[in-house]
Amino acid sequence: MNTHILVIDDEESIRYTFENFLKEAGYRVTVVREYSEALRLLDKDHYHLIITDIILGGKTGLDILSFLKQKKINSPVVLITGYPSVETAAEAVKLGALDYIMKPVTKDMLLRIVKKALPALKNPGPAGEDIS
Repeated sequence: MNTHILVIDDEESIRYTFENFLKEAGYRVTVVREYSEALRLLDKDHYHLIITDIILGGKTGLDILSFLKQKKINSPVVLITGYPSVETAAEAVKLGALDYIMKPVTKDMLLRIVKKALPALKNPGPAGEDIS
């Protein structure tokens, strides 16, 4: 089973870039643009990692974290933002975010973030093999 990553961002360029970087590295990637679409997918599929923007139209990445907590979904979550604040970072940590990253996110940074997140899952590699 491939490591499956969900990317949630309302910016098409971010979705496209992250999808390409992660697929090139061998990960299975699903990208969505809206909060409601993300919830629908999270209700039916399992993701090894969720990368979400903080600002998602009328909802936020913090709302995604709250939903996951409520549903007892234990996928690690990395929040990305172009508008960092101490308050948002504190709330993200309180809700269980693995990391809080400021945009722009480079390819190397993205791949480091993914590798950092995966040890929480017994270190699955891109093809599901144990890399620990």
